[in-house]
Parts: sequence; structure tokens; C-alpha cells
Amino acid sequence: MLHQILLAIQGSPELGGELPALPESLDFASGIFAAFLFALSLFAYRRTNLKRLLFVSAAFGLYSIRAVLPRMDIILPNLQITTIADTLISILGFVILGLFFLAIVKKN
Repeated sequence: MLHQILLAIQGSPELGGELPALPESLDFASGIFAAFLFALSLFAYRRTNLKRLLFVSAAFGLYSIRAVLPRMDIILPNLQITTIADTLISILGFVILGLFFLAIVKKN
């Protein structure tokens, strides 16, 4: 029994493969949370019609994609991220920051 517990902790292939590392799981969870904030900010935009909320919504949506995309191997273990995707993910970080900046400085 102790042997089975140790195998489960190590993520033995006999018990379904390796478990994702904690940082990867937290990144994935932050992407899911960003998707929730995306939906919430879109709902707030519909109620208030403030244009700045569209920038915030877009930033949360892109952040959700940026956080979940590299962690898709948690769900699909055979998926490989290429260097082009890594570059796009890095560029998304700049776009997200720009959208948050626009949301802050936008008058209405």
C-alpha cells in the first residue's frame, strides 16, 4: 500500500501519468480566472456602456488565452508548443499591458 501511495505522488504512468507541477497548475487556474473576469467585465460594459471596459475585457480575454495556451498540455499531453507560439505569447503580454494602459487613460 505504501508503494502505491509513493507511485501516486511521483505520478507513475501506471496510475494515469504525471501530475502537472504546481506553478503550471496555478498559471492554468489564473487563465481560467481571467476568462471569468473577461465575462464579468463584458457584462459590466453592457450595463454601463463605458468604452474603457471594452479595453479591460479585451485585456482579460487575451490574458486568459496567454495563460491557458502554454498549459494546454495539462489537458492534452501530446500537444507541443512551438517557438512561434512562444513568441506570440510574449507579444500578447505587451498587448495586454497596452490595453490596460488605454483603459486607464481613456476618458469615457
